[in-house]
Amino acid sequence: MNEEIFARLCANKKYGDVHPDAVRRALEDAERRYRKPKEIEKATRERLHGVVSAFNELGKVSPSGGLESLLERHASTRERLPLIRMDALYARIFAVTGEPRSVLDLACGLNPLYLLRRCACPVTGVDVSRSCVELLSREPNFTGVWTDLLSDGAVPAGRFHVALLFKILPLLERQQPGSASRIMEEIDAEYLVISFPTRTLGGRNVNMERNYADWMEAHLPAARRVEAQFVDENELFYILREVPGASKPKEK
Repeated sequence: MNEEIFARLCANKKYGDVHPDAVRRALEDAERRYRKPKEIEKATRERLHGVVSAFNELGKVSPSGGLESLLERHASTRERLPLIRMDALYARIFAVTGEPRSVLDLACGLNPLYLLRRCACPVTGVDVSRSCVELLSREPNFTGVWTDLLSDGAVPAGRFHVALLFKILPLLERQQPGSASRIMEEIDAEYLVISFPTRTLGGRNVNMERNYADWMEAHLPAARRVEAQFVDENELFYILREVPGASKPKEK
């Protein structure tokens, strides 16, 4: 790996917010596709730009702002607003899982802000953005983990009532085939709440709902069953529950 490019990207004001493991993966991928350093660095920056674009407004966040104005500053929570819609979505989820006793939120963005102010339970959030984790860490009852979900040991240890994986599994699977199933198996939680997009970023319907439904059915963890499945706006949700008495596959 080109250590000079790696150091330059990590020191960059924009890309330095991304966990170094994610920067390293993007750089190594570019090195497999290009030979010239300028082309490698350009391709890496383009990959990282897609990552930081989701949270590039965090510098404007004021902790004293209202909840909705805070959630508007991150792409993943902005698309689920207004708050009345988020309230209805979580009411639907918690009608299945019960009121959460603890939550693990993977690739959390600013979503824990909503959970912490609406639910009386501890929340653990994992994100590739240092700014997200630092901002959330100001909140009581929150534990933050700054890491790349594709790194070894990225899934926090410990038992959780509900684990959220909103729109992240397809992204991980594209970067590292097999990682989505591995991460689902590594999570120790009674419920997994998983979502998939049903439309492209441009709003086109290209049969994504059916494709992701087929994928989920083909990759359902052995020790879980589908407790609920529904579509909310442009998002397909699955709620998976542990099968009592079922054992997870042994590691090879």
